[in-house]
Amino acid sequence: MRLTGKIMAVIAMIAMPLTADAQIAVTDSIIPERIVVKSSQYGITSLNNLDTYLSGYDFKGMGLYYSHENFRDARTGSYRWKYQTVFSGSLGYAELGNNTQIAGLATYQWSGYHPFTVSSRLKLLAGMQIQLEGGALYIPNNGNNPVSIKLRTALAATGMAIYHFPVKGKDWVARYQIDIPLAGVMFAPEFGQSYYEIFNEKKSDGTVAFSNPFNCPSWKHTLSLDIPIRYKRHSTTLRLSYVADFYQSEINDIRCHIYRHAFTFGFVKTILKVKEENKIKAYSPY
Repeated sequence: MRLTGKIMAVIAMIAMPLTADAQIAVTDSIIPERIVVKSSQYGITSLNNLDTYLSGYDFKGMGLYYSHENFRDARTGSYRWKYQTVFSGSLGYAELGNNTQIAGLATYQWSGYHPFTVSSRLKLLAGMQIQLEGGALYIPNNGNNPVSIKLRTALAATGMAIYHFPVKGKDWVARYQIDIPLAGVMFAPEFGQSYYEIFNEKKSDGTVAFSNPFNCPSWKHTLSLDIPIRYKRHSTTLRLSYVADFYQSEINDIRCHIYRHAFTFGFVKTILKVKEENKIKAYSPY
Protein backbone atom coordinates (compact mmCIF):
# COMPACT_ATOMS: atom_id res chain seq x y z
CA MET A 1 0.00 0.00 0.00
CA ARG A 2 2.85 2.40 0.74
CA LEU A 3 4.35 1.81 -2.71
CA THR A 4 0.97 2.41 -4.36
CA GLY A 5 0.56 5.69 -2.45
CA LYS A 6 3.94 6.96 -3.61
CA ILE A 7 3.19 6.06 -7.23
CA MET A 8 -0.11 7.93 -7.07
CA ALA A 9 1.65 10.99 -5.59
CA VAL A 10 4.16 11.05 -8.46
CA ILE A 11 1.33 10.79 -11.02
CA ALA A 12 -0.44 13.68 -9.32
CA MET A 13 2.67 15.87 -9.50
CA ILE A 14 3.16 15.11 -13.21
CA ALA A 15 -0.47 15.94 -13.98
CA MET A 16 -0.46 19.13 -11.88
CA PRO A 17 0.41 21.57 -14.74
CA LEU A 18 -2.38 20.09 -16.87
CA THR A 19 -5.31 20.50 -14.48
CA ALA A 20 -5.88 23.63 -12.45
CA ASP A 21 -8.30 21.88 -10.09
CA ALA A 22 -6.20 18.79 -9.38
CA GLN A 23 -5.98 17.66 -5.74
CA ILE A 24 -2.46 17.16 -4.39
CA ALA A 25 -1.78 14.19 -2.13
CA VAL A 26 1.27 14.95 0.03
CA THR A 27 3.25 11.87 1.09
CA ASP A 28 6.84 11.19 2.13
CA SER A 29 7.83 11.32 -1.55
CA ILE A 30 7.24 15.11 -1.54
CA ILE A 31 9.99 16.38 0.75
CA PRO A 32 11.78 19.73 0.92
CA GLU A 33 15.14 18.18 -0.06
CA ARG A 34 13.74 17.49 -3.54
CA ILE A 35 12.42 21.01 -4.11
CA VAL A 36 14.86 23.26 -5.98
CA VAL A 37 14.46 26.94 -6.81
CA LYS A 38 16.16 27.83 -10.10
CA SER A 39 16.71 31.24 -11.64
CA SER A 40 18.46 32.43 -14.81
CA GLN A 41 19.39 36.12 -14.98
CA TYR A 42 20.37 38.26 -17.96
CA GLY A 43 21.61 41.83 -17.96
CA ILE A 44 24.32 44.38 -18.57
CA THR A 45 27.37 45.25 -16.52
CA SER A 46 29.76 48.17 -16.27
CA LEU A 47 33.50 47.43 -16.27
CA ASN A 48 36.49 49.07 -14.61
CA ASN A 49 39.63 46.99 -15.13
CA LEU A 50 43.25 47.59 -14.17
CA ASP A 51 46.04 45.07 -14.68
CA THR A 52 49.61 46.38 -14.57
CA TYR A 53 50.79 43.20 -16.31
CA LEU A 54 49.14 44.73 -19.40
CA SER A 55 48.88 48.45 -18.68
CA GLY A 56 49.16 50.94 -15.85
CA TYR A 57 45.81 52.56 -16.64
CA ASP A 58 42.14 51.79 -16.02
CA PHE A 59 40.01 50.51 -18.89
CA LYS A 60 36.30 51.31 -18.62
CA GLY A 61 33.40 49.93 -20.61
CA MET A 62 30.25 47.81 -20.72
CA GLY A 63 29.40 44.16 -21.17
CA LEU A 64 26.83 41.39 -21.00
CA TYR A 65 26.19 39.49 -17.77
CA TYR A 66 24.58 36.09 -17.12
CA SER A 67 24.00 34.06 -13.96
CA HIS A 68 22.19 30.86 -13.04
CA GLU A 69 21.31 29.90 -9.45
CA ASN A 70 20.09 26.71 -7.79
CA PHE A 71 18.87 26.99 -4.19
CA ARG A 72 17.52 24.14 -2.09
CA ASP A 73 17.13 22.64 1.36
CA ALA A 74 19.18 19.66 2.46
CA ARG A 75 19.27 17.69 5.70
CA THR A 76 22.66 16.71 7.12
CA GLY A 77 22.33 14.68 10.29
CA SER A 78 19.95 16.44 12.67
CA TYR A 79 20.64 19.92 11.29
CA ARG A 80 18.86 21.81 8.55
CA TRP A 81 21.11 23.30 5.86
CA LYS A 82 20.56 25.18 2.64
CA TYR A 83 22.72 24.71 -0.44
CA GLN A 84 23.31 27.17 -3.26
CA THR A 85 25.17 26.93 -6.54
CA VAL A 86 25.71 29.97 -8.76
CA PHE A 87 27.33 30.15 -12.18
CA SER A 88 27.96 33.66 -13.47
CA GLY A 89 29.85 35.09 -16.40
CA SER A 90 30.46 38.34 -18.20
CA LEU A 91 31.85 39.35 -21.58
CA GLY A 92 32.70 43.00 -22.06
CA TYR A 93 34.45 45.63 -24.11
CA ALA A 94 36.46 48.45 -22.48
CA GLU A 95 38.40 51.40 -23.84
CA LEU A 96 41.24 53.75 -22.92
CA GLY A 97 41.82 56.37 -25.60
CA ASN A 98 42.49 54.45 -28.82
CA ASN A 99 43.26 51.22 -26.99
CA THR A 100 40.61 48.56 -26.51
CA GLN A 101 40.31 45.66 -24.09
CA ILE A 102 38.15 42.54 -24.24
CA ALA A 103 37.33 41.03 -20.83
CA GLY A 104 35.79 37.59 -20.30
CA LEU A 105 35.27 36.07 -16.84
CA ALA A 106 33.33 33.08 -15.50
CA THR A 107 32.75 32.12 -11.84
CA TYR A 108 31.27 29.04 -10.16
CA GLN A 109 30.23 29.21 -6.49
CA TRP A 110 29.06 26.40 -4.19
CA SER A 111 27.71 27.51 -0.81
CA GLY A 112 26.39 25.77 2.28
CA TYR A 113 24.28 27.81 4.73
CA HIS A 114 22.83 27.32 8.18
CA PRO A 115 19.63 29.38 8.64
CA PHE A 116 18.58 31.44 11.65
CA THR A 117 14.92 32.45 11.77
CA VAL A 118 14.54 35.94 13.25
CA SER A 119 10.81 36.31 12.60
CA SER A 120 8.09 35.00 10.32
CA ARG A 121 9.33 37.42 7.65
CA LEU A 122 13.09 37.64 8.23
CA LYS A 123 15.62 34.83 7.94
CA LEU A 124 19.42 35.10 8.23
CA LEU A 125 21.85 32.58 6.75
CA ALA A 126 25.57 32.11 7.39
CA GLY A 127 27.97 29.67 5.81
CA MET A 128 31.03 28.93 3.70
CA GLN A 129 31.57 29.02 -0.03
CA ILE A 130 33.94 27.48 -2.57
CA GLN A 131 34.80 29.76 -5.51
CA LEU A 132 36.30 28.82 -8.89
CA GLU A 133 37.05 31.57 -11.39
CA GLY A 134 38.67 31.75 -14.81
CA GLY A 135 38.96 34.24 -17.62
CA ALA A 136 41.21 36.69 -19.40
CA LEU A 137 41.84 40.35 -20.17
CA TYR A 138 42.95 40.88 -23.78
CA ILE A 139 44.42 44.03 -25.39
CA PRO A 140 44.94 43.27 -29.12
CA ASN A 141 47.60 45.94 -29.79
CA ASN A 142 49.63 45.41 -26.63
CA GLY A 143 52.79 43.98 -28.20
CA ASN A 144 54.54 41.11 -26.42
CA ASN A 145 52.00 40.60 -23.62
CA PRO A 146 48.48 41.08 -25.01
CA VAL A 147 46.72 38.69 -22.59
CA SER A 148 46.43 38.41 -18.82
CA ILE A 149 45.00 35.05 -17.75
CA LYS A 150 42.87 34.90 -14.59
CA LEU A 151 42.67 31.60 -12.71
CA ARG A 152 41.90 31.31 -9.02
CA THR A 153 40.09 29.26 -6.41
CA ALA A 154 39.20 30.37 -2.90
CA LEU A 155 37.34 29.52 0.26
CA ALA A 156 34.98 32.35 1.19
CA ALA A 157 32.67 33.38 4.01
CA THR A 158 29.13 34.08 2.87
CA GLY A 159 25.98 35.43 4.45
CA MET A 160 22.43 36.12 3.35
CA ALA A 161 19.34 37.94 4.60
CA ILE A 162 15.91 36.94 3.23
CA TYR A 163 12.90 39.14 3.93
CA HIS A 164 9.27 38.42 2.96
CA PHE A 165 6.78 41.26 2.73
CA PRO A 166 3.22 41.37 1.37
CA VAL A 167 2.24 43.62 -1.55
CA LYS A 168 -1.44 43.51 -2.57
CA GLY A 169 -1.82 40.04 -1.14
CA LYS A 170 1.31 38.68 -2.84
CA ASP A 171 4.47 37.48 -1.12
CA TRP A 172 7.44 39.54 -2.34
CA VAL A 173 10.93 38.36 -1.35
CA ALA A 174 14.00 40.57 -0.97
CA ARG A 175 17.45 39.01 -0.59
CA TYR A 176 20.87 40.41 0.21
CA GLN A 177 23.99 38.26 -0.09
CA ILE A 178 27.65 39.03 0.58
CA ASP A 179 30.64 36.80 -0.29
CA ILE A 180 34.16 37.51 1.04
CA PRO A 181 37.12 35.30 -0.07
CA LEU A 182 39.33 34.30 2.88
CA ALA A 183 42.07 32.06 1.47
CA GLY A 184 42.93 30.48 -1.85
CA VAL A 185 45.44 29.97 -4.64
CA MET A 186 45.75 31.81 -7.95
CA PHE A 187 47.82 31.99 -11.10
CA ALA A 188 50.16 34.99 -10.70
CA PRO A 189 53.08 35.56 -13.13
CA GLU A 190 55.71 38.12 -12.24
CA PHE A 191 55.88 41.55 -13.85
CA GLY A 192 57.42 41.25 -17.33
CA GLN A 193 57.31 37.43 -17.32
CA SER A 194 55.84 36.25 -20.61
CA TYR A 195 53.60 33.24 -21.08
CA TYR A 196 56.12 31.90 -23.58
CA GLU A 197 58.65 31.64 -20.74
CA ILE A 198 56.11 30.03 -18.43
CA PHE A 199 54.66 27.40 -20.77
CA ASN A 200 57.34 26.83 -23.44
CA GLU A 201 60.53 27.31 -21.44
CA LYS A 202 59.00 25.77 -18.30
CA LYS A 203 59.93 28.76 -16.11
CA SER A 204 56.82 28.50 -13.98
CA ASP A 205 58.33 28.79 -10.50
CA GLY A 206 56.44 31.29 -8.38
CA THR A 207 53.45 31.58 -10.72
CA VAL A 208 51.13 29.96 -8.17
CA ALA A 209 50.51 32.24 -5.21
CA PHE A 210 48.42 32.02 -2.06
CA SER A 211 45.73 34.68 -1.73
CA ASN A 212 44.26 36.19 1.42
CA PRO A 213 42.36 39.35 2.42
CA PHE A 214 45.64 41.31 2.62
CA ASN A 215 47.03 40.66 -0.88
CA CYS A 216 43.66 39.96 -2.51
CA PRO A 217 40.93 42.02 -0.77
CA SER A 218 37.74 41.17 -2.68
CA TRP A 219 34.01 40.91 -2.06
CA LYS A 220 30.72 40.50 -3.89
CA HIS A 221 27.30 41.96 -3.07
CA THR A 222 24.03 40.66 -4.54
CA LEU A 223 20.65 42.30 -3.97
CA SER A 224 17.55 40.73 -5.52
CA LEU A 225 13.78 41.19 -5.45
CA ASP A 226 11.30 38.43 -6.34
CA ILE A 227 7.97 39.76 -7.63
CA PRO A 228 5.03 37.32 -8.11
CA ILE A 229 3.21 37.95 -11.39
CA ARG A 230 -0.09 36.42 -12.43
CA TYR A 231 -1.62 36.68 -15.92
CA LYS A 232 -5.04 35.05 -16.31
CA ARG A 233 -4.54 31.50 -14.96
CA HIS A 234 -0.76 31.51 -15.25
CA SER A 235 1.62 32.67 -12.52
CA THR A 236 5.35 33.20 -12.43
CA THR A 237 7.96 35.11 -10.42
CA LEU A 238 10.08 37.90 -11.84
CA ARG A 239 13.50 38.46 -10.27
CA LEU A 240 15.34 41.80 -10.48
CA SER A 241 18.94 41.86 -9.26
CA TYR A 242 21.89 44.14 -8.71
CA VAL A 243 25.38 42.60 -8.44
CA ALA A 244 28.47 44.51 -7.31
CA ASP A 245 31.61 42.38 -7.76
CA PHE A 246 34.93 43.84 -6.57
CA TYR A 247 38.08 41.83 -7.23
CA GLN A 248 41.51 43.21 -6.25
CA SER A 249 45.02 41.76 -5.95
CA GLU A 250 48.63 42.87 -5.54
CA ILE A 251 50.95 39.90 -5.98
CA ASN A 252 54.41 39.55 -7.61
CA ASP A 253 54.62 43.33 -8.23
CA ILE A 254 51.42 43.28 -10.30
CA ARG A 255 48.34 45.24 -9.26
CA CYS A 256 44.94 44.25 -10.58
CA HIS A 257 41.36 45.22 -10.01
CA ILE A 258 38.21 44.14 -11.81
CA TYR A 259 35.08 46.02 -10.78
CA ARG A 260 31.67 45.00 -12.16
CA HIS A 261 28.23 46.48 -11.50
CA ALA A 262 25.50 44.36 -13.12
CA PHE A 263 21.76 44.94 -13.41
CA THR A 264 19.86 41.79 -14.37
CA PHE A 265 16.38 40.36 -14.73
CA GLY A 266 15.04 36.85 -15.07
CA PHE A 267 12.41 34.40 -13.90
CA VAL A 268 12.27 31.99 -10.98
CA LYS A 269 11.21 28.37 -11.40
CA THR A 270 10.49 26.00 -8.52
CA ILE A 271 10.80 22.29 -9.25
CA LEU A 272 8.19 20.04 -7.52
CA LYS A 273 6.44 23.05 -6.00
CA VAL A 274 2.89 22.47 -4.72
CA LYS A 275 0.67 25.15 -6.26
CA GLU A 276 -0.80 27.83 -4.02
CA GLU A 277 -4.32 27.35 -5.41
CA ASN A 278 -4.41 23.77 -4.09
CA LYS A 279 -5.15 22.76 -0.52
CA ILE A 280 -1.48 22.46 0.43
CA LYS A 281 0.37 25.75 0.86
CA ALA A 282 3.27 26.18 -1.55
CA TYR A 283 6.68 25.34 -0.11
CA SER A 284 9.86 27.33 -0.77
CA PRO A 285 13.37 26.99 0.70
CA TYR A 286 13.55 30.80 1.11
